[in-house]
Amino acid sequence: MIPTFDFQPDGSFNATPTCSTQIAVTTAVQQLTLPASLVQNGTMRLVNNGAQNIAWCYGVNANLSMTNGVLMLANTVESFGFPAGVTQISVIGAATGSTLVASVGVGS
Repeated sequence: MIPTFDFQPDGSFNATPTCSTQIAVTTAVQQLTLPASLVQNGTMRLVNNGAQNIAWCYGVNANLSMTNGVLMLANTVESFGFPAGVTQISVIGAATGSTLVASVGVGS
């Protein structure tokens, strides 16, 4: 069995914290540049703060839609693997009304 640890954001001890970034989600595909991290193959914690479902995928992808991306329900928090080399995610919303907050680090 692989042990799990609480999520620990990278960059939270910097003089100016750099552990998260956010974007107001719309019905058009947008890219969110993730916080710079020294962690390779770590964890990405996403918070969908708002009233709308969203979908996302790794990288820059203009073909993302609500039916082919990773769905996140409104007002939820999820943790996902953070592959090495990923610096952006694409995101789209069912409607306006949510803000996506992304943090990278380790743990779950």
